Amino acid sequence: MEGYTAVAQFMGTHDEMAIVRRFKELNMRDILYMQAEILHLKEELREQEIAAEEKPEKDYSAKDWWSLAHAEDEEGRSRWSTVLKIRQKLEQYNNRIAQQVVLTNLKGPHSYDLAFFRDWLQRPKMGNFPLLGLDRNAWEAENMDDLLAIRPRKHNDPVSRLVINRFVPWFHTVFGSRFKKPIPESPLSEISHYHERPIIKSINILGTIIASLLPISAIVILYFVTNDFARLGVIVAFTAVFSLCLTLVTQAKRVEIFVATSAFAAVQVVFSHEASYFTR
Repeated sequence: MEGYTAVAQFMGTHDEMAIVRRFKELNMRDILYMQAEILHLKEELREQEIAAEEKPEKDYSAKDWWSLAHAEDEEGRSRWSTVLKIRQKLEQYNNRIAQQVVLTNLKGPHSYDLAFFRDWLQRPKMGNFPLLGLDRNAWEAENMDDLLAIRPRKHNDPVSRLVINRFVPWFHTVFGSRFKKPIPESPLSEISHYHERPIIKSINILGTIIASLLPISAIVILYFVTNDFARLGVIVAFTAVFSLCLTLVTQAKRVEIFVATSAFAAVQVVFSHEASYFTR
């Protein structure tokens, strides 16, 4: 298996590697051409309507669709033909606009996936330079802003990206390659597949555990700290750690992080006040 068949098989097996060009400039140029065509047709229709209004005989086509669509004179048939051309062009134009909106909203590939795909194209045991035409350079760095991933990875939090893109490759290089077999579709490629779902699930469990331990740890430490300035430092430290954990482990928005951090800090302040009251 070689050439386009090899590239297609690789992309079909690994969805995150389905990376292609979006051709932003060419798509926008095509839309501009279609816009120009419609504007010219619009001007042509306007001139035909002005000519019809200047005719001495009475014309009902401006008020009656039947008279316009079934005109017997050459001018009337030409005007209806222009209307039909505009209808066809508008349908094509609206469809292109809708397609462009979809293309624009598609995300680009993750840097690790793009780097791996480029490496796959060049390695002798993998792609081994499968394409020889101009499209062999479609994935070069100069085209980075014009690439899209049909199905990019969904992990958005920094910890998940760090584990998937950094820790897993390091683990495979040091330990995993000793017992992890290559994928059966290409046993000579030395590519091994690690399922993301268990990894992401483990990260989520870890995040839940940290979220549960932080408030308890803060309360315990504040209970034993009697100095007011030391308690203030503990509150500041735990609040900063709590906010950092929310940023790294979750996909919460800024306002959600702010609200949760404020609530966490308020709980610490209330407990610190109560603990000070009882210790005195």
